[in-house]
Amino acid sequence: MLESLAMPVEKQIIAALLLPLFSAVISYFAFNSHKKLHVLSGWVASASVFGSFILFLILFYTLRLGLAQEVNAILNSDLGSWINVGLVQIDFMLRIDGLSAVMSLLVTGVGFLIHVYANGYMAKDENRPRFFAYLNLFIFAMLILVLADNLLLLFVGWEGVGLCSYLLIGFWHKDMNNAQAGQKAFVVNRIGDAGFIVGMITLFLATGTLSFSQLQSLAVSLSPELVALAALCLFIGAIGKSAQLPLFVWLPDAMAGPTPVSALIHAATMVTAGIYLICRLSFLYTLAPSVLALIAIIGALTAFFAATIALVQNDIKKVLAYSTISQLGFMFMALGAGAYSNAIYHVITHAFFKACLFMCAGSVINACHHEQDMRHYGGLWKKMPCTFACYLVAVLAIAGVPWTSGFYSKDALLWTVFSEGDILSFLHLGDYSLAVLIYYLGLFTALLTAIYMGRSLVMTFFGQYRGHGEVKESSAVMVVPIAILASLSYFFASRYGDILMELLYPWTRSDMQLSHHLLAENPVFKEREHLSMFVALGGLALALTFFWYLPKVTQAVAKVFAWPHKLLSHKYYIDEIYNWVIVEPLRFVAGALFKVIDRALIEGLVNGSGALVLVLSRRARVLQSSMLSSNVLTMSTALILFLFWLLW
Repeated sequence: MLESLAMPVEKQIIAALLLPLFSAVISYFAFNSHKKLHVLSGWVASASVFGSFILFLILFYTLRLGLAQEVNAILNSDLGSWINVGLVQIDFMLRIDGLSAVMSLLVTGVGFLIHVYANGYMAKDENRPRFFAYLNLFIFAMLILVLADNLLLLFVGWEGVGLCSYLLIGFWHKDMNNAQAGQKAFVVNRIGDAGFIVGMITLFLATGTLSFSQLQSLAVSLSPELVALAALCLFIGAIGKSAQLPLFVWLPDAMAGPTPVSALIHAATMVTAGIYLICRLSFLYTLAPSVLALIAIIGALTAFFAATIALVQNDIKKVLAYSTISQLGFMFMALGAGAYSNAIYHVITHAFFKACLFMCAGSVINACHHEQDMRHYGGLWKKMPCTFACYLVAVLAIAGVPWTSGFYSKDALLWTVFSEGDILSFLHLGDYSLAVLIYYLGLFTALLTAIYMGRSLVMTFFGQYRGHGEVKESSAVMVVPIAILASLSYFFASRYGDILMELLYPWTRSDMQLSHHLLAENPVFKEREHLSMFVALGGLALALTFFWYLPKVTQAVAKVFAWPHKLLSHKYYIDEIYNWVIVEPLRFVAGALFKVIDRALIEGLVNGSGALVLVLSRRARVLQSSMLSSNVLTMSTALILFLFWLLW
């Protein structure tokens, strides 16, 4: 049966990949020229992504069937030779294995729901065809990234999502803030991409290939120093794309884009590319324990750092943006402990509840007349009951309340850092290993997560309405996708996690217990699980107490701790420091070079030579007159000089 299913596999992969691209072309060139067809652009774009999702679902079950029959079920689609110059031979090869199958389903499944939601959110925008063209082009680039069979093709998708993020973040480019936010995202990502390129070149020079299967077989023969260098450089690329310290500054500003863009970029696609890259190259990172330790440290610090900033933000989208950075930090903690599949598990559950949160936020923003400040919300649970119910479920999931999807993924993630973090055990601080310290920092960050998400819930939906104008529930085209994501946030729990782990098993350490059912039999795990439950429920209880029942006490505490509150409100002044240390000096140097090189040297030579010719021609013009004697004198002088030059 596998052979019968495998016959059309190559065509299925190509069709699933190209559907969003064709839709992007049609939306941009056909629907954009006729206003009557604008409404069709969104639905055609949605249908194309749904078609890709169905094709990937078929491929997913084909893959599972192969695994059940103990067949090496890696599905390939070879589109021929791409680069063939001398010893450099790189094929345009796509592959479907456990990791890429799960990521493809995630990108197209959540992407489809966001597309449907965007039809309602962007209903009154005159540039809808252009918006959906960019959105589908983004999906196409992300699919290239996750399906690539070699590092260079992955880099093409990597740069593609970077370009599309620039176009989408700055979609409303007539507002200068939006245009600058798009530029910031583009420039910061280029810094990380420079590291990616160096790492890729290092591996190619050492092995002569960029194919993942060939790199995996050759990596063990490389020197530890070279492996560490390549892994570190590629990790720099992951830092930029997944918004970790110190290259996180682009992601909060990316909130300038339309809310569906925020949901797509921050939930299931671009920001998870760094996690996917490290999982895809897990065979390389396993050989570089020092780099893994660095990944875990940066992940833990980023998670804590972003969570503290989210505590005091008043813009609802900024709260969710810093929450995304923090959750990505959790995933990097798991990667640092070698639990690659646990990181992907949290990528999936995070995609559900974070997309749900962003889309609920967009629903509220639309209903409250494009107001994003939570201080002007309040009491919306009566006016928007469906949005409130979905937001509540997603908050419970991200906080890690028992029996939600976030509880299972975050609990497994923290447990692997605590119990299986022997990769980190070579570093000790006092009596504690680095793994244990990272675990407790992660647990405290989980407490902060529950507090700031509970705060956003209270400020938005509880109390009295503090805004202006009439508020009503969003249309069904926006509410239904939100409800589906809320259901997945709650019900996508242990059973589905075990199925995922079955597919993702090759991308984690073989000595790890991944099934939650097996882990539940471990008494130490149960103790830690109870601690996680207490943290989640305790954080939400603190948020309800201080931001709903005792708001005046909270305000008084904020006044007492005015300086820390101001520090967090200004995001530790990181943007200001970068501006002072990096941006302004670069602008000064660029301005000086412009004046010296461009204006003085280049323009001076060009304009100066023209001015010299003009001056000489004016002087020579005096010699030309209508008098015969003057003309004879001039000709004679010129002839004598010419003869002298020849003789000399």
